Amino acid sequence: MRPMTSIVARLNQEPFAVRRRRRLGAFRPAYRLDIARLTLNWPKVEDLADSFPALLFALATGYGTAKLRETAFRMVDDGAPLKDVAAALGLPMWLRRIPSEAFTQALPVLPADPDFAAAILPRIPECPRECGIWFDRVQTAFTLAGHDFALWAARDPRLMPPATPDETWQWLLAWSWASRAPRAPGHALLRTAWSAAMTWKRAQEEVGIWRKRIDLVGALAHADRDPWFANGHVLDYDIVGLNTVAAVLAESAAMENCLDQYAAHLAYGRIRVFSVRRDGRPIADVELALRSDDTTMPTIAQVRGPRNRRAPPSVWQAVHAWLGAQPFRSLNAAPTPATSSREALKVFWEPYVQALETSGYSARLVSHLTGAGPRRSPRTRSDSLAAAIREAMGPGMIRRLPGG
Repeated sequence: MRPMTSIVARLNQEPFAVRRRRRLGAFRPAYRLDIARLTLNWPKVEDLADSFPALLFALATGYGTAKLRETAFRMVDDGAPLKDVAAALGLPMWLRRIPSEAFTQALPVLPADPDFAAAILPRIPECPRECGIWFDRVQTAFTLAGHDFALWAARDPRLMPPATPDETWQWLLAWSWASRAPRAPGHALLRTAWSAAMTWKRAQEEVGIWRKRIDLVGALAHADRDPWFANGHVLDYDIVGLNTVAAVLAESAAMENCLDQYAAHLAYGRIRVFSVRRDGRPIADVELALRSDDTTMPTIAQVRGPRNRRAPPSVWQAVHAWLGAQPFRSLNAAPTPATSSREALKVFWEPYVQALETSGYSARLVSHLTGAGPRRSPRTRSDSLAAAIREAMGPGMIRRLPGG
């Protein structure tokens, strides 16, 4: 590395106008005017653009209180050590490694503890553009999901694209937020909440499970959904319809099967699922599907025991007896109405949207899928978190989702 004295000498030889233009141009256009005003006639403050860009950015964009910024400003002009200036403002020293180009939003209060700094410093990318993406994700991880999640994410090289695309990151962030929000609807759908001991791969698997459980919210949203058949008691077995998200999740957990991933099938409306129980304990699940040639009587698509094992003959006998005793009538096989699904998902996403707004992210949303253009198949699911929220929340526009 070049000695600091030679760098300073080179900068001093650079023409004033050229140097100022270069320094201001390194920051994002939205912030250049504020930085230009702050540094006008204050050369020591302007020098922060080379020595500590984050400190200059913080002073120009309202970090901390006005009194603290004034104190820090005067300390810089008096030639105080930058470490002392940062401490006075409450700005972590590890931010000194972040280049001007990386600042895309006003800085939140970020961790300054030594453990966080020691873990994060080796991971800061050298390329300014890559550093901008990385830093944006670290900030939003801390703001929305907390210190431990931000540290967990920052330590992993897969935090950066293309290893983790924007959409994958946004879903991971929403899932980790739900892990810390026990009163939010999304928390109840977690199979496993995020923990610092979790591997990156395991976290992605859990996000996939969570997303399909969210689909259940829309698939089972219709309050007047035809259950097809009434619950019954046959040959010492109780046969109970699984008609709510909570019932499906509880059954899936008890039976250790994939019922919680059945949203697409249930949304179509052409199947129903029942639980076979003895003494209140689930021992088998039954899937009924409509016949193509007669909608008054469905066929038994499958009967499975725990972990998808074969059900005993007595269960099959009970299911046939129960089904044979049902009245013959035309069954409603309509898909879940889009309006019902949208309303249920609006309730689901509302707490997260409020968290985005509170954290300074725009949550003005626009619907451009359901209700706009051709009706999409219930089996089709967008990979976009932004699209999922837009579809649920209705008119408006997302200006930006965190980490995108």
